[in-house]
Amino acid sequence: MSKVLAVEFTDTLMRMDPMLEVYVQSGDRHSMFYFRVPDEWAALGDAELQRRVFAVARKMYEDLAAHFRAAEPNDINYLAVLGTRARVLGAEEEAGRPWVAAKTPAVWEWTPCVVVEREGTYRKVRREEF
Repeated sequence: MSKVLAVEFTDTLMRMDPMLEVYVQSGDRHSMFYFRVPDEWAALGDAELQRRVFAVARKMYEDLAAHFRAAEPNDINYLAVLGTRARVLGAEEEAGRPWVAAKTPAVWEWTPCVVVEREGTYRKVRREEF
């Protein structure tokens, strides 16, 4: 069995400032994803659930960075996830399938739906498959 989480992401573009030679944040951007997680994740205390969700989000952004680097090897800027906040959907809310009508999180994302396995690996799936 599994549970569905609504996960708000806060991310930013980290831009290299050529004068200071440091990365600076371009401003917060918010988006919503839906994670399908193992039942036991939902039974964890809130702190552990939030820790696990953020670890998955970081991996998602690491994978995005690798993809973007391959497509644009000279672009030294990168996207960074700054934070996540997850909440377990109740049975009635889950039955309403809010992910079907959800806004796509960003132009580089094709779905807001993420299936997370027990060990924290993930795969993005089409809304209809979620």
